[in-house]
Amino acid sequence: MLQGLISDIHGNLSALTAVLADMEAKGAERVICLGDVVGYGPYPGECLDLVRRCGAVLMGNHEEALLFGAENFNPRAKRAIDWTREHLKTEGSDEVRANRWKILQNLQLHAQEGIFLFTHASPRQPTREYVMPRDCKNGPKMSEIFSLIPHICFVGHTHIPGVFLEDQTFIPPPMLWGQTYFVEPGEKALINIGSVGQPRDGDNRAAYVLLDDEAGAPRAIFRRVEYDLESTAKAIEANPYLDNFLAERLRQGR
Repeated sequence: MLQGLISDIHGNLSALTAVLADMEAKGAERVICLGDVVGYGPYPGECLDLVRRCGAVLMGNHEEALLFGAENFNPRAKRAIDWTREHLKTEGSDEVRANRWKILQNLQLHAQEGIFLFTHASPRQPTREYVMPRDCKNGPKMSEIFSLIPHICFVGHTHIPGVFLEDQTFIPPPMLWGQTYFVEPGEKALINIGSVGQPRDGDNRAAYVLLDDEAGAPRAIFRRVEYDLESTAKAIEANPYLDNFLAERLRQGR
């Protein structure tokens, strides 16, 4: 089965719509969302409406902050999540609001399907731990993380796509043949699927992964999708609770 893996949408409805259309065109039969549907962006409710169709929706640190408080967030992120919380309490009909909060209150920390483990941040700390490419130099950290991975683990959170291997190397998608990671028998990998709604690897196109879980030859295909970036950026700039810096990040892909 071909599955679409998405993460870090961050209220970017235009990017999410474009990604869902792309994966449907490619024949994806199911979607798994690794969290951070909300935060930073201007359309949190509409994005929650769309992820209701996903086979699984996991909790990101922004959903965690929305539900339990954002005291550890930087000021612009906290202001955005505080606005998001109030917006979701008042926007839409009673039924729409109830459905959105139902999604938020039933988020999972992990999902497991055969050899594949899914979580938002890392298997060691599912909502908050950052695993960055530079962490390949941190042997103890990476060794402990890989000890918790049965075979292949998919994450988001950093907004930087790529593949971490147990030999403490990081491979960005352009360095993979056909932007594809072919799962080797017995090889452990931590695969970051990148961000739909706020890429930070210098490429401002929406990022996601197609997982082909064919028995004997599974593979993860990294995808980039153009979307109407300016409509989202301008909606951020028009919202007094969202910092204009968040719009500029979209344009720069950082």
